[in-house]
Parts: sequence; structure tokens; C-alpha cells
Amino acid sequence: MKTLSVFFVSMAALLPVSAFAQKWEIGAVGGGSFYTKSDVTKGSASAKASFAPGFGAGFVLGQDMGRYWGGEIRYTFQRNDAKLDGSGGKAEFGAQAHMIHYDFLLHLSPSGSKARPYISFGAGIKHYRGSGTESVTQPLSEFAILTKSTDTTPVAVLGFGVKFKVGEKSMVRVEVKDNISPVPTKIITPNRGASLSGWLHNFTPMVGVSYVF
Repeated sequence: MKTLSVFFVSMAALLPVSAFAQKWEIGAVGGGSFYTKSDVTKGSASAKASFAPGFGAGFVLGQDMGRYWGGEIRYTFQRNDAKLDGSGGKAEFGAQAHMIHYDFLLHLSPSGSKARPYISFGAGIKHYRGSGTESVTQPLSEFAILTKSTDTTPVAVLGFGVKFKVGEKSMVRVEVKDNISPVPTKIITPNRGASLSGWLHNFTPMVGVSYVF
């Protein structure tokens, strides 16, 4: 409940108040979730820290703010297991993430067009949560420990996509976003003498449907 409260308070703070909005859009999105890898180093040895391929789903609340500009607030749930790879070993641990952010959209065709390509950019927060079962022994534990903990980080979001008008009040969208956040070191915790830092790129190709009002 505490985590959900943080999300909804953030949502209220990020949502802009505009008396000049031409129309609103509410919808759902779903698709894949894929992460880049970061190095965990210990002396001259290293392992790769990341999250396994998974899925994401969420909802969108947006508005047009002129012929070309728009904005939307988004919540996304993701399921990707935390993992370590290296030195012939592999470790995985159940994990999930909750993400909320506000994006500005620059459409490349005016409001009312049947197809509206767009680029987007925004920022928000990402809450990682380890959901697996911890054990006394774990492969590659000399580099890092995969933990049943939580970690909240900032996230920057870049993307592009296309919205298709399929009815008087309905749209379909296809998009790809890059969600960029620091490595959650409370979930993938470097062991004594090891180091882990940097940024993860989380690519999310998604399809969505929405209602316009």
C-alpha cells in the first residue's frame, strides 16, 4: 500500500493542469521488456548483471495540447527476473518493477490525422522489487547477491511510435521506449570487494488501444 501511495501521489504531481486541452485519451498498453547488461567487477574478474527478458503492461492517460504537442502520464508493471552471468555460472532471482512517468509527445502529423507518428521524452520513478526466494548458496555470489529487497530510482524515458485512428473514438498505437535508470544495487547487491554501477537501458516494444474523449 505504501508503494501504491507513492505512485499515485507522484501521478498527481506530474499531471499538468491545462484548461486548453483539446481532447483526452485513456488506454492500455502491453508488450515485451528487455534490458542491457552492466559489469560487476572484482579484481581482474567480472560478471554481467541484468534482468532476463520479460513482459510489461500498464495504462496511459493523455491529452492533446495543440495540433502537434501532447502529454501523457503512464503506469507500467514489468516482470523480469534479476540475473548474473559469468565465469561459466548463472544465477536468476524473481523480480518485478513498477514505473510511473510523464512524457511529452511531439506528433509529426496534426491532430485528427488517421496516422500520427510521434517521438516522446519524459521522466519519472521506477520501483524495483525482488520477489524470489533467497538461499544460503547462490552461483556467482562472490560478485553480487540477488536479494528480496526493493529499490526506487529515477528513470528517463525516450521513445517513438505511431497512433492509428480506427474509429470515431478509438485508436491503436505501436511504440518502442527506452527507459533509462541506474542499476538497482539493492536488488543486485555487489559483494565485498566487488563494484557495480552505471545505467540500465530497458527497451519496451508495446502495442496499445485507447479511447478518446
